[in-house]
Amino acid sequence: MRKGLTAMTRTSGMPIGADVRERLRAAQRAESEAIAAVQKAQATEAGARARLDEVILKHQAEVSRSARAVQMAQAAVVRTSGLERAAVLLDVSPRDLRSAVKETASGISAQGAIHQSNRAQATSNKTPAATTAPTIAPTDT
Repeated sequence: MRKGLTAMTRTSGMPIGADVRERLRAAQRAESEAIAAVQKAQATEAGARARLDEVILKHQAEVSRSARAVQMAQAAVVRTSGLERAAVLLDVSPRDLRSAVKETASGISAQGAIHQSNRAQATSNKTPAATTAPTIAPTDT
């Protein structure tokens, strides 16, 4: 042993000296505070990520609606001017326009089927609409 140090014996696994125990408690307190700070920062980060995901989802939906509007407008130009002319006018490849027209047509037919189904449900309890009577051409007598 070196001079100036006294030997400490352990009986229960705890340090015997009060100053040693106090240093251990201070280190444990610091460790606990550091862990709590990490947990708080992680919770803050999770909240920020959740808000970011919400904003991204909102804007993705807006972008999808806008892209759908572009496709519908392109399809209208194709119906008006034809595929090749529309491609020249819009500076878009005919292939891309054809794809836009197909996607618009499939979306419209799906929406039409939903609309038709809703309309059929809405009118199923109503009497049928009146029809005009056929006219009979006058005859010479």
